[in-house]
Amino acid sequence: MSQDKERFIQQTNEGYAFKGDSILLGGAMFGGETLTGSQIKLPLKTMNRHGLIAGATGTGKTKTLQVIGEGLSSQSVPVLMMDIKGDLSGIAMPGTSNEKIEERAAKIGIQFTPEGFPVEFLTISDEKGARLRATVSEFGPVLFSKMLELNDTQSGIVSLIFKYCDDNQIPLLDLKDFKRLLQFITDEGKDEVEKMYGKISAVSAGTILRKVIELEQQKADQFFGEVSFDVNDLMRIDDKGRGVISMLRLTD
Repeated sequence: MSQDKERFIQQTNEGYAFKGDSILLGGAMFGGETLTGSQIKLPLKTMNRHGLIAGATGTGKTKTLQVIGEGLSSQSVPVLMMDIKGDLSGIAMPGTSNEKIEERAAKIGIQFTPEGFPVEFLTISDEKGARLRATVSEFGPVLFSKMLELNDTQSGIVSLIFKYCDDNQIPLLDLKDFKRLLQFITDEGKDEVEKMYGKISAVSAGTILRKVIELEQQKADQFFGEVSFDVNDLMRIDDKGRGVISMLRLTD
């Protein structure tokens, strides 16, 4: 064994000899050769940091994401994954072993056992899965105005509508509710609203209405409404103690 190879193995093993639980990514390679026993790991305590997985097509980015997701799930950590191309969802079913996989596992120094993981499919569109929804009220005037790409004057009218609804205990559940309130404050409720909150520009209100209609044409009305999404639904463990992998389908 060359001195360079020995030094590489020593540095690799020392670099990954940290304490605490970790996720196995694979085996270290030197000169195109997989070094059995020199394993590359991610410490669990570092998984709250940002990371980047980059590479050309076919270099294993998707597989790396799947391995990380499976590793976190195995350590009882719930996972949220955005499945843009539809290829991450394969971890829901156990794979099949073959000679190539077994050879690779032996080089890394592990035992490969096909296993499916607990996956919950979520959607905000026509994709299959549990529908994620939120009420307009829960979005709040600032975020809702940003979604509509409104200017300061128009955003002020949106804030007025939210304030009026809060003061009068009127729920804003979906886009239809918001449009009705917008029409109300510029029509039969105009005098009442302007007396309490100030004048409202009919031109600005009309612009907001058109923006909401544009949002509806993009099928955003599927997202707004009840039953509202609860973030605690992402923090679940299955009966085997594995973290549930919430897979948000975004292929469309």
